Amino acid sequence: MGKEIIWRFCVSANIVRTHTDENGVLRYGTKAFTGGTKVYINGKDREDSDLIEVVGLNRFGRFVVDFIPVEYIENIRGQRLYKPKVLEIISYLEAIEGDTWWENTVGDREESLLIAEKLRAMKTEPV
Repeated sequence: MGKEIIWRFCVSANIVRTHTDENGVLRYGTKAFTGGTKVYINGKDREDSDLIEVVGLNRFGRFVVDFIPVEYIENIRGQRLYKPKVLEIISYLEAIEGDTWWENTVGDREESLLIAEKLRAMKTEPV
């Protein structure tokens, strides 16, 4: 039996409340998430693309994994993750799909804070 993870470091953010799509239509949140929803970002193995993998509570009250554009998130921060259901999903993603998320070491804390800073910098860059 493996060691049970009680908490780990992560990068979290919120989905933007409103944005205008490519056709000029005002949208609320994203297709999967309502505006303001807290999501947990997998940025450890992140390539330099505009899509990021997130875990969050969708519009129907279930935790889902989705890929969303960086411009649809705000309030990006590094923090500790204690939510058991999200920890279970992350463990599943690591075991089955080979994703790597942060653990609860000092090095992982520094790395998650660095990724959060990079994502915030991407948000402020002019398009």
